[in-house]
Amino acid sequence: MKLLLHCCCAPCSISCVKALGDEKIIPQLFWYNPNIHPLTEYEARRNCIKNFADNEKLELSLVDEYGLRSFLTEVSQEINKPSPNIEKCEKCYRIRLEKTAAYAAKNGFSAFSTTLLISPYQNHDVIKKTGEDISAKYSVDFFYRDFRPLFREGQSSARAKEMYMQKYCGCIFSEEERYLKVMNEKSGINNSIKKQAQIQHSSLLTPHSFFDRLTLLTGKEGFKKLKKTSVLVFGLGGVGSWAAEALVRSGIGKIGIIDSDTVCASNVNRQIQATSLTLGLPKASCLKKRLLEIYPECEITAFDEIFCIENAQDFNMEKSDYVIDAIDTINHKLDLIETTVNSKVTLFSSMGMALKIDPLKIKTASIWKTDICPLARIVRQGLRKRGFQGDFTAVYSVEPPMNNMECTEEYYPENTPCEKQKKANGSIVTVTAAAGLMLASLVINDTLNKSCETSGAAFRGL
Repeated sequence: MKLLLHCCCAPCSISCVKALGDEKIIPQLFWYNPNIHPLTEYEARRNCIKNFADNEKLELSLVDEYGLRSFLTEVSQEINKPSPNIEKCEKCYRIRLEKTAAYAAKNGFSAFSTTLLISPYQNHDVIKKTGEDISAKYSVDFFYRDFRPLFREGQSSARAKEMYMQKYCGCIFSEEERYLKVMNEKSGINNSIKKQAQIQHSSLLTPHSFFDRLTLLTGKEGFKKLKKTSVLVFGLGGVGSWAAEALVRSGIGKIGIIDSDTVCASNVNRQIQATSLTLGLPKASCLKKRLLEIYPECEITAFDEIFCIENAQDFNMEKSDYVIDAIDTINHKLDLIETTVNSKVTLFSSMGMALKIDPLKIKTASIWKTDICPLARIVRQGLRKRGFQGDFTAVYSVEPPMNNMECTEEYYPENTPCEKQKKANGSIVTVTAAAGLMLASLVINDTLNKSCETSGAAFRGL
């Protein structure tokens, strides 16, 4: 079969191409997406698909048309119809698939398809019907497969390959909807949880009562300072998730939590939001729900995405007081360190906590004075190669790494919510949580010490 595969983006193409390969079908890729806006977003996705095609040695036909004006003209008449989202999206699907089918018919392809069929966020039935309608018009088969079960696998592969990961469908309308959803969700969740807390506890306590024991240590002025503090936590695994919860339980008033991954069965032994009920759900969103149940007044923003240079501006880092780095991907970790220190924001960074079993071996030091920890060594080397001249406090372990025990297939039975990883290191909650709590304590003590410097009082901290 000579198949032309319309590609909406590279991350969605990975699993589609792999599944087709399993059927002995090597598709030719086709790029035509005039719906993607603004131009920077269009170029990022276009360049990513070009790199993907090159790396996979696949032929790519690229119709490079940034069509803002023509796209808006095409779909604007659909906006005010009774079902605007359905009508608008159907028009968008038709524009792209008709171009694909026309190209396929002209160039001797026996069938055409699209990677849009993998996304659980698209209207699958409308895509299928649109493809079949266009198939009849151009007398070329529409090759239908429900690729949606492969979506998460493809996203994980894209992250592992450090591909550009888009944050919305593509068109300017979906970008607007993305931000409106975040704003409405933030307002709705906070109001809902606050109302529930008021109903359950109005006759017993107020949210401020949650921190009576804390205030006995910090004093009222110290607690006020904590409440005004803003922290970003990057990476919500065995270290970062505990750091985030400790901050919220310590009265921090504003926190951003960032992680692109979903909860996996192998996370349950050490990640605070990972339970049998949250498997397969986004880590950041799950943790946000839990944290708001603890402290409804806290201003929490969840980012279901990974930090990279391309999206660094999304996090408004310069407006935060602290950044906690609990990322384990080296390039992203180095990027975050450089970005944070250059932004003059106080950084506390976790080094390697896997393959360790003794929490008493966890220490804090300048990154340049760390030793024994292999990850700390790699970070130091990476920073030197980049010419990095700054400094920050690292949380690390002086315990020599242990060896992984041999894991057999019985530990990873088929059809579990996460697949067996090619390379995974053993880890235990008593170490990862201790590191997370230490990171949180660095933020808390530094905040209180600065508060005391301002007031002239003395605070006995770390």
